[in-house]
Amino acid sequence: MKVSTFAVKLWRWSSMLAFAAVLTYAYTSFDQTLAVHFTPERRPDAFLERDVLFYGCVAIFLLNNTLINLLAKLFPRIPNGSLPVPNRAVWAAHRQQLNELAENWFYALMAAINTVMTITLWVLSDLNKQLGDSALSGFQWLLPVCTLIFATVILSLPIRLMMKPNREE
Repeated sequence: MKVSTFAVKLWRWSSMLAFAAVLTYAYTSFDQTLAVHFTPERRPDAFLERDVLFYGCVAIFLLNNTLINLLAKLFPRIPNGSLPVPNRAVWAAHRQQLNELAENWFYALMAAINTVMTITLWVLSDLNKQLGDSALSGFQWLLPVCTLIFATVILSLPIRLMMKPNREE
């Protein structure tokens, strides 16, 4: 197993475990209703029932992991002539390497979504603990970090496909 494959699988499984742990923690720490949107004055103005958030997060998690896993398993079945990649002829000659690259990318995308959901739930939990505190802040980093995670994962596959396949060993 290659180091990149191991790293992606480790990230995928740890993101699943972290999501389950944070979701359980958040669910037990939330009141029956929780603030999900705040005014510029840092006052909550939109609320959601705890159960709705919990079941919504579980549904997104299951859909994400099921559908992306299905795509990862179906990619190797695409005929060489229909591959949606640049340098199709070159990559078709190195199909096993392309399949591994695509599978790793799908799993990294799955892990990225799980990671962003985990971080967001953690921040939401912390914000709801701070309700009533006049210094409700400290989470301005959330959007740039989540954007960076998604941009890194999404752009990594097209950039790698523009390069030539590695020499077979």
